[in-house]
Amino acid sequence: MTPEDVARIRTDAESLRCPLERSPSVARKLPSTWSITDRRISAIRLFLALSALLIIIIDPSEPDRLVAVTYAALALYTIYSASLYVSEALGKPLLSLETAHRVDVASFTTLIALSSGTSSVFFFFYFFSILVASFRWGFRSGLRTTVISSVLFTLVGYATAPSGMEFELNRFLLRPTYLLVLGYMIAYWGGSEITLKRRLTLLNDVTVLSNPRFGIDHTIGAVVERLRVFYDADACYLIVADASTGEWRLRRAGRNNPKMATRDDPAPPELARLLLSVPATHAVVHNDRPSVLWQRDAGRYAFDVSKNERIAGGWEGGEALAATLDARSFITVPMRYSNSAIGRLYLVTSRPRAYDASEITFLLQIVDHVMPAVENIRLVDRLASDAAEQERQKIARDIHDTVIQPYIGLQIGLSAVLQDLVDRDISVATDVERLLEMTHSEITSLRRYIGGLKGSGEREGSLVPALRRFSSKFAEATGIDVSVDAESDVVVSDRLAAEVFQMATEGLSNVRRHAQASRVTIRVACCDGNLSMRIDNDDASGAVPALFTPRSISERATALGGRVRVDPRDGGTAVDVEIPL
Repeated sequence: MTPEDVARIRTDAESLRCPLERSPSVARKLPSTWSITDRRISAIRLFLALSALLIIIIDPSEPDRLVAVTYAALALYTIYSASLYVSEALGKPLLSLETAHRVDVASFTTLIALSSGTSSVFFFFYFFSILVASFRWGFRSGLRTTVISSVLFTLVGYATAPSGMEFELNRFLLRPTYLLVLGYMIAYWGGSEITLKRRLTLLNDVTVLSNPRFGIDHTIGAVVERLRVFYDADACYLIVADASTGEWRLRRAGRNNPKMATRDDPAPPELARLLLSVPATHAVVHNDRPSVLWQRDAGRYAFDVSKNERIAGGWEGGEALAATLDARSFITVPMRYSNSAIGRLYLVTSRPRAYDASEITFLLQIVDHVMPAVENIRLVDRLASDAAEQERQKIARDIHDTVIQPYIGLQIGLSAVLQDLVDRDISVATDVERLLEMTHSEITSLRRYIGGLKGSGEREGSLVPALRRFSSKFAEATGIDVSVDAESDVVVSDRLAAEVFQMATEGLSNVRRHAQASRVTIRVACCDGNLSMRIDNDDASGAVPALFTPRSISERATALGGRVRVDPRDGGTAVDVEIPL
């Protein structure tokens, strides 16, 4: 395979990446899970307060008692709403949205108590609080606000309602009912929208994570950890069959050690048997059993994904599996590709009733979304590795035939000359002996180099030794002192190591061409899920260098989802590269 083929394979790998990944500015513009901003909520609150104040001024029939106090309370609420809006517009909010939300409910209840009780026009203000809670925090918050508002309206409205013939029992009974029914619908609608946006965001993240440069282990591990975080699960397990050996490999992402998912270990036979005890076509949701008898099977589902139908009676082995996983709830779906079962995904948690049936459909969508990308990355990685292996073997043969053989001939000739000089006792024998030692040293180095080429190429963990070898050669050639300060456990894939190595060589080249440096320090470390590299050089001129961004380094870092920052200072420059792992 020619170098052009290798370049084409790398181009194909780049084309598999999502356009959003290649354009960070687009990714930053993705909608958040909030349907409405704090500033807009403040504007709506102010509009409602002003509208209510204007309406009761135009139609003084409402309120019909404690008129002056009600006007004063509504005026104070309007001033309060205006203050919140102005502070939000200036970017310095007076209250958090949660606190303002509680104040709203209390204010509406007070206005109802001061006016006509169950007949108060301010009853409809409760829907504002329900809408904010539902579309900002989700179903549970919206439902909680609905129930609290209904209870407050019923108690306060009844206690402050006019007595006698003026008390309207039908309105007293119907309004809390309306509030509960419509509030529940709003909460369900808002919660569904937030859930949908969160799922869309996760699907986008999964697409961005499918970067061929990071390799299979990083891609699968990152997806597994992202799923665990999305569901706030205690652990996420992925057990998959190794296509080459047939043995089962297990990945696990946990709260305390999320990076474990990037490594797949052989699954213990007993654990593999248990995790695979669920039928290959079944997806199962198991929640902790409720205490009431009539809900004995609530929260426990089994679906046949091949037939897309629920299985009556669920799955019997859920209790034993939950006990083994030390979980009160879990959800599991089969990993399938090309209509074949290749493994199983688990999300487990200690929370009761954490999952529902709708999560099965979404997880199956995630699997269908990820598996083709993973297989494409695996294919491209294998093609690129095979191409690189062929190139290594070709280079090794060429070096052996065109470089080492002449050196060996030179070594033999020098040995013969040395022997003649020794026999004739000529003083140049020392110089020839030194040349002979040099040829022997170079032949040894070349043989070592060929041995490396004939091996399996760059392995994980080879980044730091490669940087030290290049830095030593660079220092000998340029006279610039180069030191590499790195942790001993910087372990990255060979693809990522090659990219970082190229960034380091480009940085050293920039120092040689653009700075009067006598010393360069390269620091490499893995911290907080990122690989960071800092190239720090002095400058004999002492001047503050002009601000610039090295184009080649920046392009490579951006392609890996990272960033580059240049820090010019008196007497030198530092280039910081940060790449997510």
